[in-house]
Amino acid sequence: MGDSGLAANVLYGFLEGVERRDALAYARSFARRTLKTSERCWYAVEPLWTGYLYEVHEGGPGRSFLPDLVTELDANPGGIALVPSGRRVFELTVRNGRPVGGLLPEAKSRQVQLQMAAMRPTAKVDGRAYGLVIPPWVTPDQVRLRTIRPTRRMRRVSTPVSVPLALSAVGFAAGLGLLTTGGGLYYWSPHRVPRPQLLTVDQMPHRQWEKALATIGPDSYVSKLEYRDGRWTIETATAR
Repeated sequence: MGDSGLAANVLYGFLEGVERRDALAYARSFARRTLKTSERCWYAVEPLWTGYLYEVHEGGPGRSFLPDLVTELDANPGGIALVPSGRRVFELTVRNGRPVGGLLPEAKSRQVQLQMAAMRPTAKVDGRAYGLVIPPWVTPDQVRLRTIRPTRRMRRVSTPVSVPLALSAVGFAAGLGLLTTGGGLYYWSPHRVPRPQLLTVDQMPHRQWEKALATIGPDSYVSKLEYRDGRWTIETATAR
């Protein structure tokens, strides 16, 4: 089933009756709870019937199987989806209108991988890892398979720069900016001593931590912390 850029773990789950933002938040939380590390982990969601199918990767290039997988499950709801997951295979089926599944044991996974390796993919995969969907009503003498390719870019579970580190860097830059501005005013106005701008402890950059955390959500981060006209302003951006 291909092994180029293969993730160490590929996991799936289904959420019913939720909004997209709730599905994204749950998938991210699930990845953090389940995987050993979130540094090189990815997540994605895709609408399917009355809910959202979510996908989590540990390692790998961060490309989602969901677009092809959802298309094939919708067209073949009685089929079996097989997706590579490191040295194992994740098997996904539909029961009572809901996709369910889990990782096959290593022995069963090796057997399935050998069977899949003997079958040619029905779509161009360019050397990337790929999965297969076996549609229902396939007899032993028939080979009808649909290829599942990793095509869509996934979201990172953890941003490359953590929020605490980003806040510290922004706070340091803000303090340095205030110091530089004061020095410039003093230098260019030798006959006038500028009135110092006194800050209380509560106005210091590190005391803005709780306020900054309250402004961000599961898919955003603090992009700018600036002190101007006697108050702090916090700007956020959405993580991609």
